[in-house]
Amino acid sequence: MEKLAKVKSYVVKIAIGLAIFTPIFFMVAALGSKIGLWGWRFGFGTLTVGYGPKLMMLTFVVALIALVLAFVIKPRKDWLVALLCLVVPIVGMGFGKSMKAKAGSLPFIHDITTDTQNPPNFTQAIIDRRAKCSNALDYIGATIGKSDKLVSVAQVKAYPDIRTLVFSDNADALYKRALATVGAMGWKQASASEETGLIEATDSTFWFGFKDDVAIRIQASEGGGSILDIRSISCVGGSDIGANAARIRKFREKLGN
Repeated sequence: MEKLAKVKSYVVKIAIGLAIFTPIFFMVAALGSKIGLWGWRFGFGTLTVGYGPKLMMLTFVVALIALVLAFVIKPRKDWLVALLCLVVPIVGMGFGKSMKAKAGSLPFIHDITTDTQNPPNFTQAIIDRRAKCSNALDYIGATIGKSDKLVSVAQVKAYPDIRTLVFSDNADALYKRALATVGAMGWKQASASEETGLIEATDSTFWFGFKDDVAIRIQASEGGGSILDIRSISCVGGSDIGANAARIRKFREKLGN
């Protein structure tokens, strides 16, 4: 019985170690990409997507064994610790499953704009920055992967609320509001021209440091007031899992109407 108790104690300790190591592993994978220790393909693709699920499954199995042993082998203790260790992979796998479901429910696109017929174009300031990006800036006529389905058609179907914003403000006043909102969003401004009504910026994600570029175009409306179009495009990755649409919605919310 004493030997079994030692085995139980050993398994519980391994479960605790894995439960602590697992979230640290994911944080290091993400932040390592952000600060440039390795590329996003290694941090996100190899570590997070490749080894991450395997690590969570290992943690789950070990924690489950520890929980069973805690109830079976006397003295019956450490079950709460084992249970807490089990929570870690369950939460992680649940999050991964929800993200996979979300990705499956959205089109495989990464370029979102309020004007699908004449999207805001980027100037050389952004074009130069995107020299190492794998995603092109072409929107008109762009298709999803190797299919013949247009990105614009898929976008309108998936995000019907993403459309041109109409304001009663004149173009100059709206330009100033938009410029202030860019700062409030924490985006890094790349260029701004009151004359052309174009503002460009780059937003970096917290964990992996993915850099997505934004173009904001402000024009006077023929009927009075002004209109604003905004475009957000990822630097890498085929699917943004709704990130660019969410960014546009947040900008729209902060800008107000």
